[in-house]
Amino acid sequence: MKVATAHIFLVIAALFWSLGGVLIKMLDLHPIAIAGARSTITMLIFLGLIKKPKMEWNAYMVVGVLTYTAMVFLFVASTKLTTAANAILLQYTAPIYVAIFGYWLLNEGVDWLDWVSMAIIFTGLGLFFMDKLSFSGFWGNIMALCGGVCLGLFTVILRKQKSKSSYEIIFFGNLLTALISLPLLIKAMPEIQTFDWGILIVFGVVQLAIPYILYIKALNFVPALDAIFIAMLEPILNPIWVFLVVGERIGNWAFVGGLLVLVGSIGRALIKTRIKDK
Repeated sequence: MKVATAHIFLVIAALFWSLGGVLIKMLDLHPIAIAGARSTITMLIFLGLIKKPKMEWNAYMVVGVLTYTAMVFLFVASTKLTTAANAILLQYTAPIYVAIFGYWLLNEGVDWLDWVSMAIIFTGLGLFFMDKLSFSGFWGNIMALCGGVCLGLFTVILRKQKSKSSYEIIFFGNLLTALISLPLLIKAMPEIQTFDWGILIVFGVVQLAIPYILYIKALNFVPALDAIFIAMLEPILNPIWVFLVVGERIGNWAFVGGLLVLVGSIGRALIKTRIKDK
């Protein structure tokens, strides 16, 4: 696969991931039940791909499974508790952690441009908490920030493992999510209507399984930090879909903060690309 093809895969993955906020907002179910149903569907797809999944009890695999599971729960819960825009933009502080973990685990260097972009992103983060937030909204923001740490570490682990066990990490991460969610999912079953099942199937197949297959393939050919920066298309589109479908608006300070997060991330990616082309 060429690097250009890997970039196309990442763009498609980000496009599909961006549907997450609007799909969560369309479901009137407990966030843990949503996470469990979505992960069950995704798990079955990866089971079909792997056939005979094998859990390797090494540090990378175990941490990969745990960070994936935490990331899934934190994203769904934060999207329910705060605005979809806040949830996804705060989760995409992940480049900061990709740079840190990538330097530590992958020996992928961090230069002055990376640090400048991180400073801009951190400034944007502070603005998210200047809007008038409810108690739940505040904790929704905190959960989204924690989700960013998990996404960053998870991306680095996938890059470290490459195709060797990445599918198994996704499979077992979804299996663990489904098992943890099972009691609440069973309790919610009588409330799930035909329309809800349709949304959940789209959620599990289009929003989660397909993009992760593309993401894993792309990470074999591009650095972890480049992959997470290209995926920044997701936080641009996510709040747009939510606004168009359910009319949820982003707060004024969060809007400015989100712009800074995107400027720091996308600006870095564009400058890096120009430097490489010279």
